[in-house]
Amino acid sequence: MRDFTELGFSVTWGSAPEKARNALIWFAEGPFLEFFEFPTALRPLRWPVAARFGLGMGDRLAKWAAPGSGWRDLALETDDTDLTATRDRLAATGLPMSRIFRNTRTRPDGERVRYQMSAPRPAALPFVVSSYDPPQRPRRTEHPNGATGISAVHYGIRPQHRAHYDRLIGPDPWLRPRASPVTGVLTVELDGLAGPLDPELTNGVALVPTRPTIEEPQP
Repeated sequence: MRDFTELGFSVTWGSAPEKARNALIWFAEGPFLEFFEFPTALRPLRWPVAARFGLGMGDRLAKWAAPGSGWRDLALETDDTDLTATRDRLAATGLPMSRIFRNTRTRPDGERVRYQMSAPRPAALPFVVSSYDPPQRPRRTEHPNGATGISAVHYGIRPQHRAHYDRLIGPDPWLRPRASPVTGVLTVELDGLAGPLDPELTNGVALVPTRPTIEEPQP
């Protein structure tokens, strides 16, 4: 959190600072960024979690608890606070989906926040998350570095994952999928960013100013 504050972002804790393991960077609209620490000691819980919620959720826990930094995952947020219909619709396409994992966290001000998740296999794919209940986006957010929102998420997809990816999500205004040797987030572009960010402080995530659009010449 300290590094991203130094980079000029307004960062908010997900829970009370003395025990929080996640923090968020919000924008007025669209996607947001979440940073979290998932202890590697929790990796053995992969199989108990899989037994209760399905292999997709167990694999996801193991992925989050793996050592390292950088982009760890991509969450696809729905408009609903209940994932039942979304999860059932995706499973009906043949996509292996976990059962719904329901969880809560307590904000620094004591408000209880509820949310749900369902994870496909393989774990390299994005997972699905409900809207927060109650909504959490701040009424007003300003970042000293000028960032106003995410304009594009460049997402790599290995050829063997493309069919599952297409079942999971259709056209999206922010996602820019492309063939890649690795499935996962590659780069995120930010509108309004005053200049390049110091890579020594970004902890392995590629956050760059929005690239200018090159207009095709008119005939």
